[in-house]
Amino acid sequence: MIKFFRHIRQRLIAESRFRKYVVYAIGEIILVVIGILIALQINTWNSAHIQRGDERKILIELKKGLALDQQSMALELAICEAAVEKMKRLQFLLEDKDYAYTIGLDSLFGQVYGIRKIFLNKAFYEDLKSSGLRIIDNDDIRLQIVQLFEDNYTELYDIFNFAEPSVNEVTRPYYLANFHDIDFKDLATPNNFNMVWNDSYYHNIVDYRIIGVTSNQVDSYKRTLPAIEKLINSINDYLKLESLDND
Repeated sequence: MIKFFRHIRQRLIAESRFRKYVVYAIGEIILVVIGILIALQINTWNSAHIQRGDERKILIELKKGLALDQQSMALELAICEAAVEKMKRLQFLLEDKDYAYTIGLDSLFGQVYGIRKIFLNKAFYEDLKSSGLRIIDNDDIRLQIVQLFEDNYTELYDIFNFAEPSVNEVTRPYYLANFHDIDFKDLATPNNFNMVWNDSYYHNIVDYRIIGVTSNQVDSYKRTLPAIEKLINSINDYLKLESLDND
């Protein structure tokens, strides 16, 4: 093709048809420019197509991780709510200084001791953030992702890694000194029931643990679960729309 155009140019020059040569040269330039623009457009389309494919893979993987977190969190929420009810039962019984020991109390004592945490899939978000959140084209989904992980997940991370260990620093020494047959979050038998039962320090531990589990785990899970559900639904709707657009 290049030889063909060169042959035409040489023939026009040889025939001294300069005006036609100029017109032809301009036309040739226009054809080259159009070719370049077409090539750029194709390259842009290919890049966008690849990016959409990468975005789809990321959203699918993100949704899988969120579904696992949602399942773990819903289960732990139910466990924590049941634990709070048992601790409140213990709190109520502690008001009776003459209450007699029964083995059934061991399950109430056990609820007070033990770290309550779950492991969340935050590493995927950190990788996504480092590689560039802009790969998520939908502004609403991108904003939901940032808010969920920077707000809700960060709050839970702080609870699991700072608040819970600090609580354990208080409850662990007391339980190791005053209880035996300890099964974390399930059972604990007092060494001296009357001493523990009438110990104001232990009463404070129970009160503090009720407040902590309620305001930290229970309330945080109740804020986070709807945010996860909303994001999963938004991703599903977006992926369905993308599929329809590609059909």
